[in-house]
Amino acid sequence: MAALGCLVLHGFAGDVGEVLPLARALKEEGYAVECPTLEGHGLNRRALVKSTRHDWIASAEEGYKRLRMRADAIVIIGFSMGGLLAFQLAVRYPVAWLFTINTPYYYWDVRQALRNLADDFQAHFPRYVRGATRIPLASMLQFRRLLAETKAMLPDITCPYAILQGQLDDTVQAVSAEHLRNAVGSRHVTTHLFTRSGHLLLHGPEADEAIALIVNKIKSIGSPNP
Repeated sequence: MAALGCLVLHGFAGDVGEVLPLARALKEEGYAVECPTLEGHGLNRRALVKSTRHDWIASAEEGYKRLRMRADAIVIIGFSMGGLLAFQLAVRYPVAWLFTINTPYYYWDVRQALRNLADDFQAHFPRYVRGATRIPLASMLQFRRLLAETKAMLPDITCPYAILQGQLDDTVQAVSAEHLRNAVGSRHVTTHLFTRSGHLLLHGPEADEAIALIVNKIKSIGSPNP
Protein backbone atom coordinates (compact mmCIF):
# COMPACT_ATOMS: atom_id res chain seq x y z
CA MET A 1 0.00 0.00 0.00
CA ALA A 2 1.07 3.57 -0.65
CA ALA A 3 2.27 5.74 2.23
CA LEU A 4 -0.55 8.17 3.02
CA GLY A 5 -0.32 11.80 4.03
CA CYS A 6 -3.19 13.90 5.38
CA LEU A 7 -3.91 17.51 4.45
CA VAL A 8 -6.23 19.09 7.05
CA LEU A 9 -7.84 22.44 6.18
CA HIS A 10 -9.54 24.82 8.60
CA GLY A 11 -12.52 27.06 7.90
CA PHE A 12 -13.39 30.61 6.88
CA ALA A 13 -12.19 33.31 9.29
CA GLY A 14 -10.91 30.55 11.58
CA ASP A 15 -7.57 28.95 12.31
CA VAL A 16 -5.91 25.58 12.77
CA GLY A 17 -7.37 25.28 16.27
CA GLU A 18 -10.65 24.25 14.65
CA VAL A 19 -9.09 21.05 13.31
CA LEU A 20 -6.20 20.55 15.74
CA PRO A 21 -7.70 17.55 17.61
CA LEU A 22 -7.96 15.63 14.33
CA ALA A 23 -4.51 16.67 13.12
CA ARG A 24 -2.99 15.51 16.41
CA ALA A 25 -4.81 12.16 16.25
CA LEU A 26 -3.51 11.55 12.73
CA LYS A 27 0.03 12.46 13.74
CA GLU A 28 -0.18 10.06 16.69
CA GLU A 29 -1.06 7.31 14.19
CA GLY A 30 2.16 8.09 12.35
CA TYR A 31 0.71 9.86 9.30
CA ALA A 32 2.46 12.83 7.70
CA VAL A 33 0.15 15.80 8.31
CA GLU A 34 -0.01 19.28 6.82
CA CYS A 35 -2.36 21.71 8.55
CA PRO A 36 -1.70 25.11 6.95
CA THR A 37 -3.02 28.44 8.13
CA LEU A 38 -4.83 29.94 5.16
CA GLU A 39 -3.61 33.30 3.87
CA GLY A 40 -5.10 36.19 5.87
CA HIS A 41 -6.43 33.92 8.61
CA GLY A 42 -5.50 33.55 12.26
CA LEU A 43 -4.68 37.25 12.70
CA ASN A 44 -7.25 40.04 12.47
CA ARG A 45 -9.85 41.74 10.24
CA ARG A 46 -7.20 43.76 8.43
CA ALA A 47 -5.24 40.67 7.42
CA LEU A 48 -8.39 38.79 6.39
CA VAL A 49 -9.71 41.57 4.16
CA LYS A 50 -6.38 41.73 2.28
CA SER A 51 -6.71 38.10 1.23
CA THR A 52 -8.96 36.65 -1.46
CA ARG A 53 -10.42 33.26 -2.31
CA HIS A 54 -7.51 32.79 -4.72
CA ASP A 55 -5.07 33.24 -1.83
CA TRP A 56 -6.98 30.68 0.25
CA ILE A 57 -6.87 28.15 -2.58
CA ALA A 58 -3.15 28.84 -3.04
CA SER A 59 -2.51 28.21 0.67
CA ALA A 60 -4.25 24.84 0.45
CA GLU A 61 -2.41 24.02 -2.76
CA GLU A 62 0.96 24.79 -1.18
CA GLY A 63 0.09 22.49 1.71
CA TYR A 64 -0.77 19.72 -0.74
CA LYS A 65 2.53 20.14 -2.58
CA ARG A 66 4.57 20.11 0.66
CA LEU A 67 2.79 16.96 1.76
CA ARG A 68 3.28 15.31 -1.62
CA MET A 69 7.04 15.47 -0.99
CA ARG A 70 6.56 13.21 2.04
CA ALA A 71 3.73 10.92 0.98
CA ASP A 72 2.84 8.79 -2.02
CA ALA A 73 -0.91 9.41 -1.75
CA ILE A 74 -2.91 12.23 -0.20
CA VAL A 75 -6.08 12.30 1.86
CA ILE A 76 -7.71 15.73 2.19
CA ILE A 77 -9.93 16.63 5.13
CA GLY A 78 -11.65 20.01 4.99
CA PHE A 79 -13.64 21.63 7.78
CA SER A 80 -16.36 24.11 6.77
CA MET A 81 -14.87 26.34 4.02
CA GLY A 82 -11.84 24.06 4.13
CA GLY A 83 -14.08 21.49 2.47
CA LEU A 84 -14.65 23.87 -0.44
CA LEU A 85 -10.88 24.19 -0.78
CA ALA A 86 -10.60 20.40 -0.62
CA PHE A 87 -12.98 20.15 -3.57
CA GLN A 88 -10.91 22.70 -5.46
CA LEU A 89 -7.79 20.57 -4.97
CA ALA A 90 -9.54 17.30 -5.76
CA VAL A 91 -10.35 18.47 -9.29
CA ARG A 92 -6.72 19.54 -9.85
CA TYR A 93 -4.66 16.83 -8.16
CA PRO A 94 -4.81 13.11 -7.31
CA VAL A 95 -6.65 12.52 -4.03
CA ALA A 96 -6.94 9.07 -2.44
CA TRP A 97 -9.89 10.01 -0.27
CA LEU A 98 -11.80 13.19 0.51
CA PHE A 99 -13.52 14.12 3.77
CA THR A 100 -15.57 17.22 4.45
CA ILE A 101 -16.78 18.26 7.89
CA ASN A 102 -19.73 20.66 8.13
CA THR A 103 -19.00 22.03 4.67
CA PRO A 104 -21.62 24.32 3.17
CA TYR A 105 -23.81 23.87 0.19
CA TYR A 106 -26.12 26.27 1.99
CA TYR A 107 -24.79 28.35 4.88
CA TRP A 108 -26.21 30.13 7.92
CA ASP A 109 -29.16 28.22 9.37
CA VAL A 110 -31.32 30.98 10.85
CA ARG A 111 -33.81 28.56 12.40
CA GLN A 112 -31.07 26.70 14.25
CA ALA A 113 -29.57 30.01 15.41
CA LEU A 114 -32.96 31.06 16.80
CA ARG A 115 -33.31 27.72 18.58
CA ASN A 116 -29.85 28.24 20.09
CA LEU A 117 -30.80 31.71 21.31
CA ALA A 118 -34.01 30.42 22.84
CA ASP A 119 -32.11 27.62 24.56
CA ASP A 120 -29.25 29.72 25.95
CA PHE A 121 -29.30 33.40 24.95
CA GLN A 122 -26.36 34.43 27.13
CA ALA A 123 -24.08 31.79 25.63
CA HIS A 124 -24.97 32.24 21.95
CA PHE A 125 -25.77 35.95 21.50
CA PRO A 126 -22.21 37.20 22.19
CA ARG A 127 -20.87 34.52 19.81
CA TYR A 128 -23.13 35.69 16.99
CA VAL A 129 -22.20 39.33 17.60
CA ARG A 130 -18.47 38.49 17.52
CA GLY A 131 -18.94 36.55 14.31
CA ALA A 132 -20.80 39.41 12.64
CA THR A 133 -18.25 42.04 13.63
CA ARG A 134 -15.00 40.17 12.95
CA ILE A 135 -15.69 39.25 9.32
CA PRO A 136 -15.34 42.08 6.77
CA LEU A 137 -18.04 42.31 4.11
CA ALA A 138 -15.43 42.04 1.34
CA SER A 139 -14.22 38.74 2.81
CA MET A 140 -17.77 37.43 3.03
CA LEU A 141 -18.24 38.24 -0.65
CA GLN A 142 -15.05 36.33 -1.44
CA PHE A 143 -16.43 33.34 0.47
CA ARG A 144 -19.72 33.49 -1.44
CA ARG A 145 -17.86 33.56 -4.75
CA LEU A 146 -15.76 30.60 -3.69
CA LEU A 147 -18.91 28.69 -2.76
CA ALA A 148 -20.57 29.42 -6.11
CA GLU A 149 -17.47 28.50 -8.09
CA THR A 150 -16.97 25.29 -6.12
CA LYS A 151 -20.56 24.15 -6.58
CA ALA A 152 -19.99 24.19 -10.33
CA MET A 153 -17.02 21.81 -9.87
CA LEU A 154 -18.80 19.18 -7.77
CA PRO A 155 -19.73 16.88 -10.68
CA ASP A 156 -15.98 16.57 -11.35
CA ILE A 157 -15.31 15.09 -7.89
CA THR A 158 -14.80 11.38 -8.54
CA CYS A 159 -12.57 10.21 -5.67
CA PRO A 160 -14.03 8.31 -2.68
CA TYR A 161 -15.75 10.83 -0.43
CA ALA A 162 -17.07 10.89 3.15
CA ILE A 163 -19.36 13.63 4.47
CA LEU A 164 -19.56 14.45 8.18
CA GLN A 165 -22.30 16.82 9.30
CA GLY A 166 -23.50 18.03 12.69
CA GLN A 167 -27.26 18.26 12.75
CA LEU A 168 -27.28 21.18 15.20
CA ASP A 169 -25.02 23.27 12.97
CA ASP A 170 -26.11 26.92 12.86
CA THR A 171 -23.35 28.09 10.50
CA VAL A 172 -23.96 25.50 7.77
CA GLN A 173 -27.42 24.18 7.02
CA ALA A 174 -27.36 20.47 7.85
CA VAL A 175 -29.22 19.73 4.60
CA SER A 176 -25.95 20.62 2.85
CA ALA A 177 -24.79 17.05 3.44
CA GLU A 178 -27.58 15.67 1.24
CA HIS A 179 -26.98 18.26 -1.47
CA LEU A 180 -23.24 17.59 -1.54
CA ARG A 181 -23.85 13.86 -1.78
CA ASN A 182 -26.17 14.33 -4.74
CA ALA A 183 -23.98 16.90 -6.51
CA VAL A 184 -20.61 15.13 -6.61
CA GLY A 185 -19.68 12.78 -9.41
CA SER A 186 -18.17 10.14 -7.12
CA ARG A 187 -19.88 6.76 -6.91
CA HIS A 188 -18.31 6.10 -3.53
CA VAL A 189 -19.91 8.53 -1.08
CA THR A 190 -20.87 7.97 2.56
CA THR A 191 -22.74 10.38 4.85
CA HIS A 192 -22.30 10.46 8.61
CA LEU A 193 -24.66 12.60 10.71
CA PHE A 194 -23.92 13.65 14.28
CA THR A 195 -27.17 14.37 16.06
CA ARG A 196 -25.76 16.22 19.09
CA SER A 197 -23.14 18.39 17.34
CA GLY A 198 -23.04 21.95 16.10
CA HIS A 199 -20.57 23.60 13.75
CA LEU A 200 -17.35 22.95 15.65
CA LEU A 201 -17.81 19.21 15.37
CA LEU A 202 -14.20 18.40 16.29
CA HIS A 203 -14.64 20.23 19.61
CA GLY A 204 -18.18 19.12 20.37
CA PRO A 205 -19.82 16.28 22.30
CA GLU A 206 -19.24 13.80 19.46
CA ALA A 207 -15.69 14.86 18.59
CA ASP A 208 -14.17 11.53 19.64
CA GLU A 209 -16.61 9.61 17.45
CA ALA A 210 -15.97 11.86 14.44
CA ILE A 211 -12.19 11.64 14.81
CA ALA A 212 -12.30 7.86 15.24
CA LEU A 213 -14.45 7.53 12.13
CA ILE A 214 -11.97 9.49 10.02
CA VAL A 215 -8.88 7.80 11.44
CA ASN A 216 -10.33 4.32 10.95
CA LYS A 217 -11.33 5.04 7.37
CA ILE A 218 -7.84 6.34 6.62
CA LYS A 219 -6.31 3.24 8.20
CA SER A 220 -8.37 1.13 5.83
CA ILE A 221 -6.93 3.00 2.84
CA GLY A 222 -3.24 2.76 3.62
CA SER A 223 -0.51 3.01 6.23
CA PRO A 224 1.81 5.89 7.09
CA ASN A 225 4.86 3.70 6.45
CA PRO A 226 4.17 0.71 4.17
